[in-house]
Amino acid sequence: MVGWFKILKLTPLLFLPIAFYLFHHQSYFYSIVSIAQKCPCSFDSIASCQACRNPKRTLMYIIWGKGGYCSEMNQLLLAFAYSVWSKRHFIIDARQWNYGNFSHYFHVPSMNYFPYTNRMYLGKNNSENELIDHAQTTRTGNILNRFWIASLKVQSLEKIRYVTHYLWKSLTNETFKFIEEHRIKRLPKTYIGIHVRKGDKLIKEAREIPLMEYITLIEAMVKRKKTIRHIFVASDDHTVIGQLRRLRPRWYFVGIDRRKHRKTNTTGHYQKNFDQLSEKDKIFETRLFMTEMQMLIDAKYVLCGMSSNVCRFIQLLRHQNPATLISLDYKWRST
Repeated sequence: MVGWFKILKLTPLLFLPIAFYLFHHQSYFYSIVSIAQKCPCSFDSIASCQACRNPKRTLMYIIWGKGGYCSEMNQLLLAFAYSVWSKRHFIIDARQWNYGNFSHYFHVPSMNYFPYTNRMYLGKNNSENELIDHAQTTRTGNILNRFWIASLKVQSLEKIRYVTHYLWKSLTNETFKFIEEHRIKRLPKTYIGIHVRKGDKLIKEAREIPLMEYITLIEAMVKRKKTIRHIFVASDDHTVIGQLRRLRPRWYFVGIDRRKHRKTNTTGHYQKNFDQLSEKDKIFETRLFMTEMQMLIDAKYVLCGMSSNVCRFIQLLRHQNPATLISLDYKWRST
């Protein structure tokens, strides 16, 4: 009887080493438990979803690395919207991006490459996609076609604007300061913004929109809306602003003088030439382009052509009523 009493008395001491081990390895056990937790993902809680440290479900978008900035961003944002809709933590594999490191421009939690041995490409059937915990997609071949079908439910301006605004708010300090330094500040709040695409876009993909079409539309807007004729011009061709000034000398056209900065052809953007730049020059020119995007975000009205990925990206970036952006060719589409 005395022996049993001694054993019972010593029993708590036997658990001390186990308790000590658990205390010093609690972060390890916490991570195991948290892996089983679902992140609170919705269009109203994107930040919470992206802040999830050990997500149970993820979607990784693999940047193609050969397209233009807005072409890639439009595809990426559709994938981001699908990720939120399917309650997944969004991840970007930007190792092949021809514009540099994604973190040069955006600071978004967990936007890095996380390898999963069981990661699978999304198919066109969402019932089957739901069975995939860690999925991936990209914009090449049949993978793009399958994802386009799967993402039909989120191909709306309203849904993709949610993730676009979230992303643009995450500009790095360096990019934000660059935009503030290079943007034009001497414009009234009622200025009109226009985007005129030249360069390689006109070779096969789109028709050239005559500048008189912009002028005619602006004149109709000024007459109807009594808008001040201050126009910010964004274009990959520096000669456009001079042509506009000759067409309407009394109007006030302004733009960022890209001739002071560009290392490639100033009479149009050609992707092959841009891709040959050094990383430093790519980052500078991309931030200059993002400055133009910010000017178009803030404009009261914007005129552009939806045949250009830039115009479609601007519509996503803006917070104003979609009707304040007017396309001179096609209607908005997600990609």
